[in-house]
Amino acid sequence: MSVYKFMIDVQYKSNLRDPRGETIKRVLKEEHGVPVKELRIGKSIYVEVEAASSDEAKELVKKMCEDLLVNPVVETYEVRSL
Repeated sequence: MSVYKFMIDVQYKSNLRDPRGETIKRVLKEEHGVPVKELRIGKSIYVEVEAASSDEAKELVKKMCEDLLVNPVVETYEVRSL
């Protein structure tokens, strides 16, 4: 078995408010004069898994996301191989 590394980027769905992102955007614009057009806060998850193939490893990571790491009601995710 080999070890495969992945980065999972998790974001709020685009049709939902992001209160933290809105606050940071406002502060950057009003207090620092930075002309921010859009700002959304997400999270990144780094994971290493053991699997027989890269396809199997990616499927394991997707299952982790769907079962535990991501709330599909309010979040989307993207899995990237490292």
